[in-house]
Amino acid sequence: MKIREFDCPSCGASLQIKKGQKTLSCPYCDSTVIVPDSFSYDDSSDHAKGTTPFQPTVVFNSGGAKRSCIGVIVSLVLFAGIAGFIFYQMRSSGVGEMLKETVSVIAGETAVPVVLEFGGSGMGAGYFQDAEQICVDTQGNIYVAESEGGKIQIFDTNGNYTSQWNYGKSDDIYLHSMALSRDGLLYLIYDSELYIHDAGNGELVGSLQHPDGWGFDDVEVCDDGSVVASWYKNSDDIIKFAPDGRIDFLLEEAISGQSCDSELDTDVEVDGMGNIFAYGSFNESFFKFSPDGRFLDRFGSDGDRPGQFTSPLCFCIDPQGRLWVSDFGDLKVFDNNGTYLDTFDPGMTFYDMAMADGYQLYGITIDQTIVQIDLSGVVEDL
Repeated sequence: MKIREFDCPSCGASLQIKKGQKTLSCPYCDSTVIVPDSFSYDDSSDHAKGTTPFQPTVVFNSGGAKRSCIGVIVSLVLFAGIAGFIFYQMRSSGVGEMLKETVSVIAGETAVPVVLEFGGSGMGAGYFQDAEQICVDTQGNIYVAESEGGKIQIFDTNGNYTSQWNYGKSDDIYLHSMALSRDGLLYLIYDSELYIHDAGNGELVGSLQHPDGWGFDDVEVCDDGSVVASWYKNSDDIIKFAPDGRIDFLLEEAISGQSCDSELDTDVEVDGMGNIFAYGSFNESFFKFSPDGRFLDRFGSDGDRPGQFTSPLCFCIDPQGRLWVSDFGDLKVFDNNGTYLDTFDPGMTFYDMAMADGYQLYGITIDQTIVQIDLSGVVEDL
């Protein structure tokens, strides 16, 4: 019987093909090989004949797949071992921040530097059960409020617990929003009312009223001491109070009046010039108003194109008037006119955040920790 040898195109092993054989299986790698029609034998000769070079084709390679899977598994085990060793060594030596940076490099992420992280889930001082609002004063003191139970904790610039106080009079209150003025007043929305507390000791010093009563949703304080708040009761108003508490203006149906779509959930932020940015979750867009309440622009929406949103949770404004949006684990940045600039991956999702001097961003994570990240390096490229 006429036999010819050739190399397996999958593993390189030497194989033998018999006269008239159309397919064969490699005993080394289990590849199934199709023999081209151009490769045949002349009955009168032991030599092959054909018009094209012999090119066997692999149609199935279960052995190769098995080896690939084994290779992947081995690689993953090695990766986990290396990462675990690094984690153990660095944790043992107490180098927490180096650990975060090293793991980020191993995972191939482009992360912004984490300067500080503290807190976690718990009931004691320095821990949180449902932290939902955060503010930072001009001295770097950090105020963290829990949405239920009425507790506000205060930390110094290094994240050390210093004190706490309680707002409200019952365990059934729910905090909607918190904003801090430059003169040390905390504006809190709970029980749908807007109250003013001394930030240091929690003393209730006053309140602000919408003409139609309760229904406040979100609040922000301007640099000049003015206060901007959203109001949801049967409408989507934006109201601005002067520093002395008088109503400066009232924008009735601020978002729905522009979009012609209903809106009952509005968050507000104010830049250094007093421009108001309002995000309507029903409309999935930002609406910009001038300091005197004139509508200026609408931008952003839900979608897949750059600058559109997946699931925005909170936002803040930096000293240059840029808007930073926490959107499903990303930080998306827009200029003051609503032009999309860039997206960054902080490696975590923020449920509330505050921008402090020096482009230091403070946020509350899903793990009930407070994280400070340094954006001073990334803003240079915006």
